[in-house]
Amino acid sequence: MNLLKLFTSVGLGLSFTVSNFPSNTVKAASIPTITYDMVGENNLSTGILEAPDFSSITFRSLGSFSEPGFISGDYDRYAGYALGRQWYRGDAVIDILKLGDIDDSFGVGRLKLGEIVAKSGRQSRDVTLDRFGFIKNQTISSFIKANPQLKERLIQDVPPLADAIALVYGDRGKALLELPVRVLSDRSNKTSEFSLNKNVKSLAQTQPPKFDISEFEMGNLDLSEYSLESVEGIGDSFVEDYEDWKDEHLSDIEGLADISFDDFPNPIATTLAFISRVDTIWSDAHGQIQPGQSVSGSNQAGYAVPCQQSCAHIELDDLENSGRDIRWISEGRRWMLGNDPNNANICPEAPWGVDGGEGILGVLNCGKEPTGRNPFGPGFKVALWSVDETKDEASTAIFFRICQRGIPDLGCTPYFIGPIPFLPANRENWIILGPGI
Repeated sequence: MNLLKLFTSVGLGLSFTVSNFPSNTVKAASIPTITYDMVGENNLSTGILEAPDFSSITFRSLGSFSEPGFISGDYDRYAGYALGRQWYRGDAVIDILKLGDIDDSFGVGRLKLGEIVAKSGRQSRDVTLDRFGFIKNQTISSFIKANPQLKERLIQDVPPLADAIALVYGDRGKALLELPVRVLSDRSNKTSEFSLNKNVKSLAQTQPPKFDISEFEMGNLDLSEYSLESVEGIGDSFVEDYEDWKDEHLSDIEGLADISFDDFPNPIATTLAFISRVDTIWSDAHGQIQPGQSVSGSNQAGYAVPCQQSCAHIELDDLENSGRDIRWISEGRRWMLGNDPNNANICPEAPWGVDGGEGILGVLNCGKEPTGRNPFGPGFKVALWSVDETKDEASTAIFFRICQRGIPDLGCTPYFIGPIPFLPANRENWIILGPGI
């Protein structure tokens, strides 16, 4: 369901018109949005809604982290790749997030190399193998395993493998080029006519290499010499078919950071969105917030977590002030600030974070995450990150998590990989709350 259908389905007599902004207007922090003029009874304006345009939002458009943070490396051995890392204010999101981090939420492992190129608007002839970071770390054996369609082709017809033979054997290896690719990885049959060892020994004055050529690393070649188009069929291989693919940063994979959020195998959810108007922005001088008043929390603790102190928040309203008799369920509810103004680090003391995460990975960051909501599904969390009562302005930030499913199921970390500046939540504007009201 697109946003147009979504908002008309909200009902209750609310209507809107798209303003004169372009459909992919870029705001501060480079977040593409669609801006709607919200219109109530008697055709009176009730503010605007800046809705994220997930057909244009990419990981590149998320920009940079606004505050430092880190992930402990204590669980690297369980996850199968390096979870541990540190980031600083200004670090680009695509230089910190890894493919393994977003696989559960976005399904990046199920993308084919050719799909990445096409979805990002590139051409196979223009993208070389060095732009897929994990290829340089493949051995010939693992490269062929990821591309089984190459096995029956002649080595001479697969340029990088032909060049590997030339690099290892020199001119005396030319006769090997007419063997099928599978001999480079199949070490079990040493006597057949297609055995690499047998053919090597039959070459005059040629000695077998002192190492198993199946373990030759692709990074020893100049991978910038081979385009995706020049190695026929490689575009059909999946990211998850390559060894150690999870350890690559998003910026190491050409085009991946430019795929829109609604074009991944697991697209961002927008079908359950619920909207409400920001009525008032309050500082922390307004006392406690009870569970029945809160719309803020986590997917573990629920979205009605109370606040005992430092309760800066935005208060929500509906169209009642325009003469309506119908009260929405969000009227008078409060979304609390997710950022402790005195201490940006939730862990280790965590006096203000909410419970998050699950399983083994749930203990990272002391099991805590900023209070907030998941308006667009599990892909990321939105937290209210600053409020200015004097200017009637507020901002939000998003946080990612890491999930490792399978056997064993390690669960998920809390949402704490952030903060990444997102959209404003200013007074009289409308915001998307999502499910859980």
